[in-house]
Amino acid sequence: MRLVFYIFIFSQFFHFLNIFAENIKNDSSEFNSIKWEKVEETKSKTFKKIIWRSYKNDESYFENKKKESSIIKSTKSSNKESISESSKNSGSSITEIEPFLPLNNFLEYGNFRTSVRWKSSFDGGLAEGTGQQNPSFVLDYGISDSSLMTIYFAEADDDLYNLINGQRVNYHWQNYALSFKKELLNDKVNGFRMSLRPTIEYWRQASGSQFSKSIYNQKDNLAGRDRFDNLIGSLSLPISKKFNENFTALIAPGISFLPEKLGSKAINKNAYGNNFYIGSGLVFDLEEDLNLLFSYTTPLGPGTNYFDSDLNFGRKPIYSIGLGWDINPKIGIEGKITNSFGATPSTGLLTIPSDNLLLYSAYINYRPYENDTYLKPLNKRDKSISNGGITVNNALIPTAGVSQIKFNYDSRGNLFGFYGYSLSNIFQLELLNIGSFNDLNFSGSRNSNLYSTYLDENNFNYRLGGKLLIFSPQKDDLFWLTLRSSVGRNDDSNQGYLFTEFINTFRLNNWLAFNISPKYFFSGVESFGGLGCSSYINLSDNLMLIPEINTSIKNDSDLNSTLALRYSFSPEKSLDLYYSNAVGVQDIGQLLKNKEYRFGIKWNFLL
Repeated sequence: MRLVFYIFIFSQFFHFLNIFAENIKNDSSEFNSIKWEKVEETKSKTFKKIIWRSYKNDESYFENKKKESSIIKSTKSSNKESISESSKNSGSSITEIEPFLPLNNFLEYGNFRTSVRWKSSFDGGLAEGTGQQNPSFVLDYGISDSSLMTIYFAEADDDLYNLINGQRVNYHWQNYALSFKKELLNDKVNGFRMSLRPTIEYWRQASGSQFSKSIYNQKDNLAGRDRFDNLIGSLSLPISKKFNENFTALIAPGISFLPEKLGSKAINKNAYGNNFYIGSGLVFDLEEDLNLLFSYTTPLGPGTNYFDSDLNFGRKPIYSIGLGWDINPKIGIEGKITNSFGATPSTGLLTIPSDNLLLYSAYINYRPYENDTYLKPLNKRDKSISNGGITVNNALIPTAGVSQIKFNYDSRGNLFGFYGYSLSNIFQLELLNIGSFNDLNFSGSRNSNLYSTYLDENNFNYRLGGKLLIFSPQKDDLFWLTLRSSVGRNDDSNQGYLFTEFINTFRLNNWLAFNISPKYFFSGVESFGGLGCSSYINLSDNLMLIPEINTSIKNDSDLNSTLALRYSFSPEKSLDLYYSNAVGVQDIGQLLKNKEYRFGIKWNFLL
């Protein structure tokens, strides 16, 4: 609820600024005209005094005012043309509703944008876990103001959502795609725009294993893995109409070129085939940086975009609804509910293999060339705590362009490494969070399924996440508030979980700060909440005491504690020595209790 409240206040504040700025511009233009008339009537001596006192010898100020006045007059005289021209850049951070539904928006020449995207089912189906995911990476580059090149990479690897003829069957998709979007029409008066976007892709598909039969095998019942490499493609023609500054409608006819038969063991159709489709979409600009997105697409055939647990192929409409929010000019996020599982233009029309389900998708868009949110610099003591704690994180984020590195080892063999990079002053991407839990000793059989799934003997956990700053005293808020989320899996059991926390950090005085961090663990095995509390107590300029407590909120709750001593060689480099009975420092390990305490060491670097 705090995040929703913040979005509302933030958007209203920007709306007020826009109105205020317009009034100032209008008033200033009128003021300038009166002033220029008075120049001839006022004695030059008096007028010079006003210039010297008011504008500090900078007579170029009047040149800037002349230019600004001419721009304002030009804007007023051609209001319609200005609105349609601004539509080219309005909402330009959103260049597509779905990969197969491009919008007629472009980046300026030479600008580029990267996106990390995540599509997932709400549960793992047969594979269990948090869901079946299709993560992707996208790079947009403005070849010109009216042409855009986009590169996609996506990979999905899991057991099919449903049993196939009573068997668990693995599948693997890997896609590399290159698309080129070129503007064909831009009617500035009526708001009509049209583009053409062809795409070529390399698609690697695989199914089956030594224990299960491939879904592409229609000849016999032998187990085995089939793999196919294909060049596929798509072509779309997005046509949009901008009815006003806040509402755009889209119609996008297109075709996807996919194989209909794969391999020598195909008797009949065992793949999707080519598909004509008609896509439609709506974009509502709720505020300057907040968009509401809708889409509905009908596949027309002759191919298909869906198959069920009996390998019957068919066609299903594809739909989505979501929000896009530019948090600041550098960082944008999108969230949607959809049944589109594919992550590239040619495969985006496909549902999750073996079913047709509602999925969720989350995007993080990064525009490095744009301005960042300004934050006041941290003082020395606040900078020394920005590396977080041991089992309780804090809400501070290193400034844009700074790398954060942590390395942890304890007396029973737990080993973890972390690398994060701040894309913005308000967003850190956790690129590498890996390690293994070792020599664990639990009381009784509590949480046995949880432990065997994520903390088994051969566990190796790797995770990817992000940290978004919402409130900060560096921009005159009372305290720091950060939302952090991470996803990942245990390499041995191939099961994953989602970990989320709302981190609140308060600075009481020069020597004391404390954290309150509600946490939530979500998985196909078990889900529960927790709470972490910690303090930073400065004993001297370079020495800090960090007590921490975590508890899980469930019937058989775990309560663990940690006591750490931090020595800071500099605000950017520190060493922690700690004593803890938490299972480990990585996400799930923070909320669980080990029967025995262990000593540990942790190195922290900001580079």
